[in-house]
Amino acid sequence: MIDAKKGLYIFIILLLTIFFGYAQTTQDAIRITDNTTGFGARALGMGGAYAGVADDYSAIYWNPAGLAQIRKMEFWMELTHTRFSNDILYQGSPSSATNNATRFNSLGMVFPVPTYRGSLVFAFGYQRLKDFEYANNFRGISSLPSDRLSFYLDTTNTVYNFGGQPLQREEYVSDEGSLNQWSFGGAMDVSPNISVGLSLSYWKGSSNYLQEFTQLDIYDNFTLYPANFYDYLENRKILSKYSSFSAKLSALFRAGRFARIGLGMELPQTFNVNEDYRSESSVSFDDGEILNFDPEEGTFEYDVKIPFRFFGGASLAFGPILVSASAKYMDWTQMKFDLPSNASLSDDYSDLLSENKNFRTDYRETVKINLGGEIGLPVFDSQLRAGFIYDPSPLKNASSDNNRTFITAGYGILIDRVLKLDAAFMQGTWKQTTYDDLAPAGTREDVTYRKILLTASYRF
Repeated sequence: MIDAKKGLYIFIILLLTIFFGYAQTTQDAIRITDNTTGFGARALGMGGAYAGVADDYSAIYWNPAGLAQIRKMEFWMELTHTRFSNDILYQGSPSSATNNATRFNSLGMVFPVPTYRGSLVFAFGYQRLKDFEYANNFRGISSLPSDRLSFYLDTTNTVYNFGGQPLQREEYVSDEGSLNQWSFGGAMDVSPNISVGLSLSYWKGSSNYLQEFTQLDIYDNFTLYPANFYDYLENRKILSKYSSFSAKLSALFRAGRFARIGLGMELPQTFNVNEDYRSESSVSFDDGEILNFDPEEGTFEYDVKIPFRFFGGASLAFGPILVSASAKYMDWTQMKFDLPSNASLSDDYSDLLSENKNFRTDYRETVKINLGGEIGLPVFDSQLRAGFIYDPSPLKNASSDNNRTFITAGYGILIDRVLKLDAAFMQGTWKQTTYDDLAPAGTREDVTYRKILLTASYRF
């Protein structure tokens, strides 16, 4: 049997550090809307430069005012396949991890209302706007101490840190899920060349986070009782559920048949986040004894407030050639945590609210740039498309390597004047460093994100 005194002290410190291991950080808030790619094979084939085009159902996301350009009823559906690839370096040891998903991506309807002049159009539908796909899998030797793995080992309350000597640390992390949107939108002409639009959306989504960690004393650096550890194992599971309402206002100006300019804004938005977590851990010793700890689990709820976001774009048509550009501005320093309506400061929310200062000190304003175009082909009533996306990191002191860049390509064909088929491919690359309390050395990661979209739209 394990020495009762030793087991008691280990239990006490593990219980405390497990609690602190689940503290929310600014990254938990940033990840909700960061790297949101949008939807629509034509739009993303043109690099998401669609605020000044927006002439199909996907306008409900890119620029609702563009719905006023649609003269026939439209039924829309889309499928996607995503692949997240991660080349990882941990303490000089390389590894890799991938995560794939094939999903139904959107379904929508557009309803033009007959009018004597101008246009009045309504639309509603569902779309998947963000993937939480992530994977990390590493193994390496590290001697950095971890506050997560400190133990009281004797009656003098001496703290012994299971670190400071070379240890093998192994970790597998995966995150899967999505952020989805149910939207209702409308647009109308307010003059022969100007339309305005509004979309109202209900957001719902979830992510499943899994972390499996092992730390092994493979060099027998910890052999003296009571510090004769052999390994420490911990598994964490976090299910996060997201919900929100949002509103988007926009306008589209048509300068003849050749140019269009779109402008708009997304109103401030609040996401409610509900997290269910569970942790299971154990310590084994050189003498073969194993100490299994009771699972730690609980629920934590909080709100994330997102400020105004502004966007604009323009497109120019030269015969069969269409070029477009758009930009989106956001001030990440204005994001903040808040208490849910049923909580109070006495419910252990003080640490959460203290994180708000880090938004102001660690983050910055960003402008996301989208460039794209398409060219009509003389056969088969089809188009070729290409685009580029520059999505800067919201971190204030981020390296230029942390900025995400995407290249995109697409093809569309009109069949029998009523059925439009579009396909798009996008590939994004960036670098990032990921830390956690179990592996404080962090992993250096080269990320490649690929997405294939297939859209069918039927106008009648």
